[in-house]
Amino acid sequence: MNKKGFTLTEILIVLVVAGILLALILPNTLKAIERANVTAQESNLNTIQVALFMCFTEERNWGNCDSFQELIDGNYLEEIPEHPFNGDYTIDADPNGTAGFIACSEGEENFPDDIDPDKCG
Repeated sequence: MNKKGFTLTEILIVLVVAGILLALILPNTLKAIERANVTAQESNLNTIQVALFMCFTEERNWGNCDSFQELIDGNYLEEIPEHPFNGDYTIDADPNGTAGFIACSEGEENFPDDIDPDKCG
């Protein structure tokens, strides 16, 4: 009798090989995703910071550049960037006094352990 199909042993071997490949690939993929999210967050902070400085350059008054709505209305930002770690971007007074306002990131839930979650640009 001529039977077609795979034996249980062949299927188990394929599953074991697939599991080994997954175990090798998954950690590197997750680290790459995390690095990409950190880079996106840093880029978003930089974009907001540039928009703040462009607003101040034209307005010459930090009071006209202290909210996202003012940056969007003045065409300095198209929209508030999406935070890759489900946090929020804020515009805060510069504690150093060198700039009127700075872009900050806070409230992340899934932020990597080796990166400061309350980073300001």
